[in-house]
Amino acid sequence: MLLASPSAFALPARGAPLPEFSARDLTSGPHASDELKGQPALVVIITDKDAGAGMRQWFAEADRRMPKSVHRQSLITLHLPFFVSEGTARGKAKEQVPRAYWKDTWLDKNGDMGKVLDLAPSHTPYVLALDARGHVIASMHGTADSPEARSIWAALSR
Repeated sequence: MLLASPSAFALPARGAPLPEFSARDLTSGPHASDELKGQPALVVIITDKDAGAGMRQWFAEADRRMPKSVHRQSLITLHLPFFVSEGTARGKAKEQVPRAYWKDTWLDKNGDMGKVLDLAPSHTPYVLALDARGHVIASMHGTADSPEARSIWAALSR
């Protein structure tokens, strides 16, 4: 039996369109990935309930490095036990996300977005830079202060 290593997981390739998926935001409003078309976007994705600090670091750095015209999108895709409801997960997320960003924070408790994006569980955020067509122009798995983050900042500062 072969086990998939974390290196077997990959973000969408540069030039690829963002895959189709749907989720609900922290106010329970429904959303689809098509909504991320129309303007450049920074998409920060976490796959672990304890990765919130890394996500906040990305958005704090984005406020310093990116134009306001770049949309900021959070995706929280977790693998929570069956006895943890989606409402409970949303409530916990609301405690950490400022109210102004609740509609831009999409959450699923069953890891559905992570499956579509082919992401492994990690304490470190995954990050996508999207152009206005919803195509990936840069991607990485790491922290906002890592040297590799320059590719994200450069892609979204054009």
